[in-house]
Amino acid sequence: MNTAKEKYNKGVELLRGNKLDEALLIFNELIDDFPKEADYWSERGVIYYHLNKKKEALLNMDEAVNLQPNKSYRYSSRAYIRGHFKMIDQAINDYKKAVELDPEDAIAHNNLGLLEEQIGYQDKAIKHFNIADELMKETEDLSIERSQDLAEQPRNIQKEIDAEAKENSSIWQELKTLSSKEGRASFKRFLQSGFKKT
Repeated sequence: MNTAKEKYNKGVELLRGNKLDEALLIFNELIDDFPKEADYWSERGVIYYHLNKKKEALLNMDEAVNLQPNKSYRYSSRAYIRGHFKMIDQAINDYKKAVELDPEDAIAHNNLGLLEEQIGYQDKAIKHFNIADELMKETEDLSIERSQDLAEQPRNIQKEIDAEAKENSSIWQELKTLSSKEGRASFKRFLQSGFKKT
């Protein structure tokens, strides 16, 4: 592997294939070579999460947040892991920060609602579920508008493939594909199964 990007892609591929030890070696090397790259810390945090190494997973997520403190996604990622390890208050705080930074993040609103519901804050949960549903509806409406616009323009297939590859470059990005309308029950099962689609 010649480039950091190739190593990164290989590491993600190994992670998706549940070859955690091999993926960990790659991300260790990447972090040694590029210690300021938040994505590498985040992916290594996911690996440690799958290895059920709470301390290491959270330390890596903390570093990703430290490197990109203004990126809502970093807080959502750490919140997800904190939630899994029953650190509910800290997870809620992270999701609150995520929606503060990106008020249009439907998944963060939805997940915040799930945690609030879990600890009995029904009114707050409903508020965040409603925001998530509205944002998802807006996204669906925008997708319809875009597809109509695309019908009038020639397609750039390579650009679409590159965009899709970028979107799917991380297990965390897979969370973005979940729609609140597909059911919070399905998402709860997903959370309980540990980042594995059922």
